[in-house]
Amino acid sequence: MVAAAVVAGGLLAGCAGQPGTAAVVDGRTITTAELATTYEQLEPIFNGAGAQDVLGVLITEPFAAQVAAEKGVGVNDDEALELLRSVAVQSLGEEKGEALEFGPGAIAVGRYSLAASALQGLEDAQAAAEDYQGRVAAADIEVNPRFGEFTDDLVVAPPAAPSWVVPEGGRDGSSATPEPEPTP
Repeated sequence: MVAAAVVAGGLLAGCAGQPGTAAVVDGRTITTAELATTYEQLEPIFNGAGAQDVLGVLITEPFAAQVAAEKGVGVNDDEALELLRSVAVQSLGEEKGEALEFGPGAIAVGRYSLAASALQGLEDAQAAAEDYQGRVAAADIEVNPRFGEFTDDLVVAPPAAPSWVVPEGGRDGSSATPEPEPTP
């Protein structure tokens, strides 16, 4: 029994890829530390965005930025930082917004936002979107199962809860085991 659990644990750990890796995109590693830092930096200004949302953007940002650059509407880190600062000041006020620090992951999210907006504003926006989607679809993308699965919708879907995990609030009575009755 213990040996089976050890083997199963080893197999599950193998699915997760390299320790500390949230995703690998065409050989480029997005670490769990990078994801955590980016999420923490953006959480005060992007209410409701989860770790899967941030990971999805970190996965797809290079493709959006590349297509935007090729279409003549490329963005740079300074513009991305300016966008993040502007959103932070609007969300938190000048003092708190200016005090926030943004690292490379957060700046990548800013670049993605600017690139996506620029691509949508193009005269041939549909062709640009198809180019972007095609590049993402052709990429070798592996997501650590702990974070979910990268879908055809270009997002990271949260992992499904294993059947043995009882949901918050419990299960409905139809699947519950009946209470044993005492024998007389």
